[in-house]
Amino acid sequence: MIERRFLAFLIGRVSIWMAGVMLSVALGWHVYLETKEPLYLALIGLMQILPTFAFFIITGVIIDRVQRKYILLICTLVEFIAFAGIFFAMQFEVIPISFIFCMLLIHGSARAFQIPSEHAILPNIVSSENLAKAVAITSTVSNLAKTIGPLIAGLLIAFIDRQVYGICLFIVVVSFTAYLFLPKLTINAPVETGLKPFLSGIKFVAKNRILLGIILLDLFIVLLSSVEALLPIYAADILDVGPNGLGLMRGMPAIGAVAAGIVLSNLGPLRHCGKKLFAAFALCSISVLVFGFSEIFWLSLVALFVYGATDMLSVNIRFTLAQTITPDAVRGRVSAVFATCTASSNQLGEFRAGTFATAIGPIGATIMGGALGLIICVGGIFKFPMLWKLDKISDLKKE
Repeated sequence: MIERRFLAFLIGRVSIWMAGVMLSVALGWHVYLETKEPLYLALIGLMQILPTFAFFIITGVIIDRVQRKYILLICTLVEFIAFAGIFFAMQFEVIPISFIFCMLLIHGSARAFQIPSEHAILPNIVSSENLAKAVAITSTVSNLAKTIGPLIAGLLIAFIDRQVYGICLFIVVVSFTAYLFLPKLTINAPVETGLKPFLSGIKFVAKNRILLGIILLDLFIVLLSSVEALLPIYAADILDVGPNGLGLMRGMPAIGAVAAGIVLSNLGPLRHCGKKLFAAFALCSISVLVFGFSEIFWLSLVALFVYGATDMLSVNIRFTLAQTITPDAVRGRVSAVFATCTASSNQLGEFRAGTFATAIGPIGATIMGGALGLIICVGGIFKFPMLWKLDKISDLKKE
């Protein structure tokens, strides 16, 4: 199962994800301490997601027509430039916020191509029989990095403060080195002309009700219930736990995801996948409500643990389902749609949380998001009955 090419992919993906989450924790802390403005926390997420929308139409076509290994390598080099710029900017006494946002745009531009490339390449380097376990292992190890990353970031901020960005830069180099060991792949995309290659991914998703359902439900539920952008406010002003507490809170969803991933990677094919997916969405929204009402640190950590565990179950079902029913010829374009919506829900969710917190306060923004997410989950059962009734993913066919 653990072949060299899969191990190379795993190390490369985990490293770049760890660097990204450490960057987010550090920037959230330093920018909020200097400005005390929740809107800047929202803009940090927005700067990273704007390129995803800007390049959305072309990312999938490029991924289907260019060696996916080379795309990952180029994206990692671009991320190195962005991380280096942020590292040098943070050496100034007063943080140059505008320059930081420019570097985040470059970082987001690389991620716009890198995330769907990661999605698309995984089925090319593992067998279809091992895909579900590969997804579980990849998500588990990635979430382990998300667990360790915030904890390390919190400790490093406490001990070396802004030099934490230099550590992030080194981790990006590790990712690039790992991606060098990925294999070259056969390109199966048919030759198409006009607008057809740019729109085929959208059309494929639009005509498949199950695929459309998982994308829309994830988009709106995560968009409304995201809380990670508000954690610096909770750490500094509400729970009063400092940077170490912030690191622990940022890592708690990933700890929950790792625990769920270990269980999933040791299970056979899931049954009643549709009902399990909706249960995951509902419990995720309920955990956000608990976090919003909580004034006790350990209860907040438990809520974040459940938030991460249920998200892991959702990711495992959604990703395996999407890759199972998508032909390789359009996998890059469908992965671009999938990744764009996923990234949009995460980053726009942070922007939503920050703007709502500016208007009604962080607690009100959190509670409102959890309640709206729960309403959408219940509505989704009636809107997508085929998804609710789905039993085994293996019963689905590629179109």
